[in-house]
Amino acid sequence: MQKLGLTGQSKQPHASDDQMKGISAVLMDGDEIFIDNNAIHAKSRVELGVRFVGSLEEVPNPRRIVGLWISLKRFENGMGFNGVQAFEMWIDSEAQLGYKKLADHVNAMDKAVKGKADLSLLSPEQIEKFAAFLRGLRPDLWENASPAFREAFSAA
Repeated sequence: MQKLGLTGQSKQPHASDDQMKGISAVLMDGDEIFIDNNAIHAKSRVELGVRFVGSLEEVPNPRRIVGLWISLKRFENGMGFNGVQAFEMWIDSEAQLGYKKLADHVNAMDKAVKGKADLSLLSPEQIEKFAAFLRGLRPDLWENASPAFREAFSAA
């Protein structure tokens, strides 16, 4: 990524590209769950070719796609899942229109990087499906997960 040639410097700490290297996106589209880290830059396979509009009412036949921003951290016992935040978007692939609250996605990514966990956008069934996927994906990361991560999935 190119740096902007700005003349001033901010004294406020902010997320750098390095902080975003430890985050991943896991999406659920219907019954399919898959990792798509292009979602970090709003270019997941479900977003490609989609024009995002200002309100859900502008999307003719929206389907809800939910996802997780997940961060990793090295703990005493090794690398483990750390933060997790749910997010959603609504897509009509045929009309090539979609709706999402970009600010919510960015804030959720930031919270996941900081190790916070919130799955309140998901149903218990969705939480269970994500839990099964993550357990099977890398059991070591699941076993070494942070207490907050474990608590968020406690219903699963």
